[in-house]
Amino acid sequence: MMAGLPQAWVVELDDQTALVTDPDGRAAVLSEMAYAARRRRDIDDDTLVDMLELAEAARMWALMEHEEAWALGLFDDYPQDHPGGAQLVQGSGKPFPGE
Repeated sequence: MMAGLPQAWVVELDDQTALVTDPDGRAAVLSEMAYAARRRRDIDDDTLVDMLELAEAARMWALMEHEEAWALGLFDDYPQDHPGGAQLVQGSGKPFPGE
């Protein structure tokens, strides 16, 4: 399916680090690049639809990866939810054993 897609767009799609760090922003960049390729007539309407669907799928994947990385404390800006990697929601359920 990647055959026939603009190479620069595929490179952006493959940049998993950027996607996980900023899922919405990178998906917006991918979408804008797809529309720009269509305006330049580098791709047809069907390919544009495929590219937009891939951009949205990449965004959804990146959102899940971002949340998992956040829960594990991989982002310096945010504390880890729990040292064991469990995600805690304040005020709900039973306390985590040992707390």
